[in-house]
Amino acid sequence: MADYIHGGTDLREVARLSKQALVWVAPRMLTDFTASPGMRVLDLGTGVGAMAAVLARRHPGIDLWGLDVMAPQLRQARALHPVAHYVQADAARMPFPEASFDRVHGTWVLEHIPDVASVLREVHRILVPGGQCFFLEVNNTTLRLTPPVPEVEVALQALNRAQIAAGGDPYVGQKLDGLLRAAGFSSVRVRPVDIVGNASDPETLRSTSEELAEIYDSLDEALGPEQAGLLQAAAARSRELPGLPGAEIRYSPMSALATK
Repeated sequence: MADYIHGGTDLREVARLSKQALVWVAPRMLTDFTASPGMRVLDLGTGVGAMAAVLARRHPGIDLWGLDVMAPQLRQARALHPVAHYVQADAARMPFPEASFDRVHGTWVLEHIPDVASVLREVHRILVPGGQCFFLEVNNTTLRLTPPVPEVEVALQALNRAQIAAGGDPYVGQKLDGLLRAAGFSSVRVRPVDIVGNASDPETLRSTSEELAEIYDSLDEALGPEQAGLLQAAAARSRELPGLPGAEIRYSPMSALATK
């Protein structure tokens, strides 16, 4: 797994991930993921358990498991969100038998993995015939701010370079169709999830601007002190965006649903 670009699992990052899952992701981006009571569901790259908590709330009665390679994050997951069976393991070598899960979910996980192809082959292996995997992934080419905010654009470029240097991929969303088909999935549906905030939807404008700012706040460890001023400026300008005349923010992560 690549180095986690957002730094260590301190209280600030735990709070950011929990808020992101509940406030930003859950209401807008999970419509393609379904699971019925009794189904065995794996939350891949579960981290601090924020998305596991969302899945448990949205799909009561599922047999939920969470897998992550990072022990500190799993300790937080067990303490804060005891809704799943949490397992520490490499996603490219999962300790589960073939055909042992009905569903696999992953949100913002493949962007941190150097060998996505190996992980998706493992996902295919552990799914039952007819089972489904769902991934929500970044595509950082799609961020658009009106009016343009130079500090945000420069900070995003710095984030992208740092993530690539760490072994991740900030553009993996646009590659999901080919990656899933190569892993053996027979049916693949990939679509953009268009997030648009403006005067017509001020709450999306506010929450997405704040989410962007909190991402920049989280990058201080990864990008180092020499970028601290840039990150602070980018976060401040992001938070100011909703108050500007004609402000708009657009971002389109990619949602992928594939059937074995």
